[in-house]
Amino acid sequence: MRIFVTGGTGLVGSAIVKAFLKRGDEVTTLARSDRSADIQKGLGATPVRGSLTDPGDWVSLALEHDAFIHAAATFDNDMGSVDHNLVRALLEIAKSLPEERQIPFLYTGGCWLYPEEPVIPISERHMLDPVPEFEWMLDSIEQLSTCPNFLLTVIHPGLVIDKGRGFIADYARGLKEDGEITIVGATDTHFPFVHADDLAQLYVSAVDNRGDGLLLNASAIKSATAEEVGKLVAQACGLPYQARVISIEEAQVKHGNWASAYARSQRMSSDRAHNQLGWSPRFDTIKAMVEDSVKSDS
Repeated sequence: MRIFVTGGTGLVGSAIVKAFLKRGDEVTTLARSDRSADIQKGLGATPVRGSLTDPGDWVSLALEHDAFIHAAATFDNDMGSVDHNLVRALLEIAKSLPEERQIPFLYTGGCWLYPEEPVIPISERHMLDPVPEFEWMLDSIEQLSTCPNFLLTVIHPGLVIDKGRGFIADYARGLKEDGEITIVGATDTHFPFVHADDLAQLYVSAVDNRGDGLLLNASAIKSATAEEVGKLVAQACGLPYQARVISIEEAQVKHGNWASAYARSQRMSSDRAHNQLGWSPRFDTIKAMVEDSVKSDS
């Protein structure tokens, strides 16, 4: 298969690229810079120069592929309008596709589109209540669902981690460099987690499934608290556990308004992915995720 991926150097996108390449697929990625293109070439993908903020000729090329995977966002204040412009460009190009042409289209949402739910695990049947800074995703998903040529699957990952990247690696770096872990809001905030490699396997299965209108949660564990993760990180680093709790406002000053999401306490289940697609994450404990993330953190 020929797969087109946005966000090919990102935490989620790079894992997706590697998963499809591993099984022998051809992967084309969107590269906004020479550095990004070099990284993607190093993975074995074929980069195409272009940008999310300028959905030009590369959009037509993307829809010539057998599947389209959208795993990118700018995380700037205008990320919503950027995504909406891209969706409009995709839908406009799709108008010229033959009626019988159907493309698996995977859209990456996230657990932060769901409400705070620290007790009952969130399922795909839960009502959505996004963090305000990500509400734009709902409009993008709704617009994409209207295209008869797109077999739309929306995947909502928990917090994604990988070797030296993501939430857990950030905790480890804070402990090593500053002597403390920074926690937003409260130490008992719950987070669902998934390893990037396991998440990528779900994307592979979802492309093969060719579902239309399918919504999948992706969390290998329902939740772990900030304090639980922090203590495991300290243990893995061989350092004493020390945490500093900061306010949502402090987090927003440092990272942007979207960082309020780090104070949203959630548990999330992935029964549908398990039952319908046979998804079975390899990293299925928070301890295993911490050990894998921290051992490669530098």
